[in-house]
Amino acid sequence: MGSTTLLSTLTQLTSLNGALGKQPSSAAYPTDYKALVCILFSGGIDSYNMLIPMGVNAGGDNGFNEYKAIRTDLSVVNPIALTNPQCAGFRGLPCNYAAYGVHPQMTGVRDLFNSGKLSFLSNIGTLVEPILNKTQYNSGQKKLPLGLYSHSDQIMQWQTSVPQSRNALGVGGRIADLLNAANANAEVSMNISLGGKNPFQRGQDVSEYAISNNVQPSNVGFQALPSWWGNSGYLSDLRTSTIDSLMSQTYANLLQKSYASSTKTTMAAMEFFRAALNKVPTINTAFPANKLATDLLAIAKIISVRNQLGAKRQIFFVNYGGWDMHDGLLTGLDSKLPVVSQALKAFYDATVELGVANQVTSFTISDFARTITSNGNGSDHAWGGNQIVMGGAVNGGKIVGTFPKMDVNYPMNVSFRGNFIPAVSTDEFYAELALWYGISPSDLCYVLPNIGNFYSYSLGKYPLGFMNFNDTTVSTENYPQNCLTY
Repeated sequence: MGSTTLLSTLTQLTSLNGALGKQPSSAAYPTDYKALVCILFSGGIDSYNMLIPMGVNAGGDNGFNEYKAIRTDLSVVNPIALTNPQCAGFRGLPCNYAAYGVHPQMTGVRDLFNSGKLSFLSNIGTLVEPILNKTQYNSGQKKLPLGLYSHSDQIMQWQTSVPQSRNALGVGGRIADLLNAANANAEVSMNISLGGKNPFQRGQDVSEYAISNNVQPSNVGFQALPSWWGNSGYLSDLRTSTIDSLMSQTYANLLQKSYASSTKTTMAAMEFFRAALNKVPTINTAFPANKLATDLLAIAKIISVRNQLGAKRQIFFVNYGGWDMHDGLLTGLDSKLPVVSQALKAFYDATVELGVANQVTSFTISDFARTITSNGNGSDHAWGGNQIVMGGAVNGGKIVGTFPKMDVNYPMNVSFRGNFIPAVSTDEFYAELALWYGISPSDLCYVLPNIGNFYSYSLGKYPLGFMNFNDTTVSTENYPQNCLTY
């Protein structure tokens, strides 16, 4: 049974690039360079100890006192303040506090935020359609994500942004289906994974090219499997899919064809990749010695040889796991949040050194947030939480969305534990990234089938406002009004 995950993976490989099945509606490919870097915090990060309310709201309530009162033994003692954070609220909900801070060991993130290179997405999560309060949530008239609060479902749905399905393509995969042909060389996929096989980069015609973070020409190889220390729910899902596929009469034939095709394509990609990596320049930015930083350094090296790879568009994927902290939360966050902060700061600095800071946008995702109340020494599965977006093109220094009031009586809370309905959907988040990346507004329906429930494009009107756009580079094609019939 231990080998069946590998067999299942091989049957799903299709080709690493394949003939492009979807063409951009404009029939024109971008000529500039841009990259997206997706960082998965698998396990469900307690993000209300990452971004913390500190100021007094319009009603005179002190955010940090409310935070400490509700979080009790989980509260951070000395958060570090963000300078003049801007938070305008979203979808008719006001921002609940005037000032915010971050975990005291996230000085790198604070500095990036204060310098306008990083913003937070507040109370974001998977949604099929907007849900405005607890009454709508309980009514049964609103569609909820399948398996809400389940690791295996939510970690996948954050990567597909199709919460009503357990069998959807990934956001990065759909984007690559449309833009992969922009790259001059077909040997290496525009989707490169440092975290093994993943739903995010799985498209109709494009799959990830998975490598290790030891980016040396002699070490380039193919790694199809996710790391075993990652989220166990995803691995269980792979095993379940494998067992199901074993029931098929055509399994052996599919395996032979997929394996032969994938091996041939992979070997060609390896040779081309190795040749390009011989051109990696010296990167002087100091990276800390941790896995996340090492993964991001590997990405910086690959970006540095983008011209040798013939790449105009690249999407990277990283998995930094271990966030399922039902116990030992404060100690766990004290060890992991500084890793995140230091790695993000080093990576941004490296993009500045390489002259591509404005062309590289990094963002974090996670299964779900966690309850704001304590279970005694940790927190449990919840829904809407906080995430990070970083880069030179980011409209930084903002709290995008609506930070919830730290109170179980808040209308967006649906349980006595403090579990918030997301104010911002993953669709809106990914739509803004996709438009910046070069996806035509009329192709958003392919990338995000539910986007019509949340957003309709018009020139100068973007879903959330966390990216800086040049409106002359965004297509003004008519936007389909009913994406669900795409």
